[in-house]
Amino acid sequence: MPRKIRTDSELKEAASHVKYEIEMLTHCTEYLSAEYASPPDPLAAPDKNMALETFLLHYRNLRAFLCPNLQRVAEDDIIASDFLKETSARDIADASKFKLDKERLDGMLSHLTYRRVDYIAAGNNFWSVSDMLRTMLLELQAFIGTLPPAMASWFPALSVLIPPSWTTVHTIPGPGVVTTQASKKD
Repeated sequence: MPRKIRTDSELKEAASHVKYEIEMLTHCTEYLSAEYASPPDPLAAPDKNMALETFLLHYRNLRAFLCPNLQRVAEDDIIASDFLKETSARDIADASKFKLDKERLDGMLSHLTYRRVDYIAAGNNFWSVSDMLRTMLLELQAFIGTLPPAMASWFPALSVLIPPSWTTVHTIPGPGVVTTQASKKD
């Protein structure tokens, strides 16, 4: 079934919710180191665990926004391809960049699973917060760069959030995926 083409008014309101997700994602990193484990000892640092889990929640929401085909999509989900006035849910970002942690994130955050026990036992409960943030912000920047200027203004200026030491190269290969390659300046 085709998705409803949203009005600019609906999209502007939706963008305010995406903006909130972006702002909360970046705010959470102020409380975390570049890599953090959860839960090695759930009571050792409850504030840090709370910040990490909140970071992961907003990361997951933004992943669903950029790459809706990585999960079940409902008609009322806000997705990036809506802003391109498309009638089908399409991954706008490079989904392969988000697949790496998808199963683990979904198994450890969204609900209780026995996989969580296995991840912790294997020492696979560390999250590279800085890498995840960097990937997300660069993919969001690439998406926002495809929008008309008036629509792009509805989103936060990611240039403020992305450190100047990062450089980006954006390509948009045919209908489908916006990819971003990033490199750190030396």
